Amino acid sequence: MRRCAEFLASQLEECGYSVKVDNLSNVYASREFSRGEGAFLINTHFDTIPPSRNWIRKALQVTVENDCLYGLGTSDSKGGIAAILCALRDLNESRFKKLEVLFSNYEDNVTLLDGKRWGGARYFLTNNKLESTMGINAEGTIQGDRFMVSLGCGGRVAFDVTVIGKEAHTAEPSWRTLGRNAIYDMMKVIDELRKMPGGKMTIDGYTVHTELNVSVIQGGTAINVVPGECKIECERRFLANENWDEVKMMVESALGALRDVEYKVHFYEPQRAYLLDRANPVVALAIGSVQRTLGYTPRLRIDAGRTDSNHLDELAGIKTFIMGPGEGTTAEHKPDEYVSMRRLEEFHRIMLTMLSNNS
Repeated sequence: MRRCAEFLASQLEECGYSVKVDNLSNVYASREFSRGEGAFLINTHFDTIPPSRNWIRKALQVTVENDCLYGLGTSDSKGGIAAILCALRDLNESRFKKLEVLFSNYEDNVTLLDGKRWGGARYFLTNNKLESTMGINAEGTIQGDRFMVSLGCGGRVAFDVTVIGKEAHTAEPSWRTLGRNAIYDMMKVIDELRKMPGGKMTIDGYTVHTELNVSVIQGGTAINVVPGECKIECERRFLANENWDEVKMMVESALGALRDVEYKVHFYEPQRAYLLDRANPVVALAIGSVQRTLGYTPRLRIDAGRTDSNHLDELAGIKTFIMGPGEGTTAEHKPDEYVSMRRLEEFHRIMLTMLSNNS
């Protein structure tokens, strides 16, 4: 990731930007123009998840077939970065006095630093102040071969539950009374959690759903030992029509229905949802840029997934819409990830329209 950050830094420097790379390999760049007003942020991430064994093509080697560019991270979000870099290279003057660029690391992953778990954007924004009051988070929003504009992202109530049983040897005929199987008790926990209602929100006819997911399970020590402990890690995504505290109470209520099960629950740091006011000028900028470039009006939507735009909203107060050339969960984090080269070219032109002072 450090090599990738250094490459991105060199590309931005060639476009006339002042660049710095921090110790989590976040790449920040800025450039001032002779005219224009205010400051605007361009953000996306360049890390991705490891490839699965189910790839047919070579995940770490870019291939082109017909209109598609295949490779790990092409849709989320390296394709968008390529289009952004081309737009910045071609931009002479901007409608904004200052452009800021934050290519973040550790969006799909987190890392430990000084004993604390960090995502890249959260770390950068905790330690730096940006001038921008509005911006774009370039994540995939293509649906039906058309760009959409997302007005916000969901939040997440993340937590773990540990069930306490009692270890015993399975060869002991009375192990059922001497021991208590924590995995069996965890099945009761999971049954209660799965009864929690999901979330739902609709914007302009576009509906998204969320529900609880039990993501990781750990338990037991050996095949001949009754497991004395079992732990699960979970998340319940939520949208802007719910809030973190309400969903946390739903989790606590579900667990409170348990009888004769010893457990402890730990909630992780709150991750909150946000929703742009559609009357905000940055929304008009997004819609107008697509209209002038491609000749159609993009639909609006809300995303259940989280992006770095959540951190931009919460920590920096930057009004951020989401739009990019990838096809979202249709292509991201899946074998043979791809992005349309036609969409990359269109996004390059949209960014030029958005940033130029003569558009």
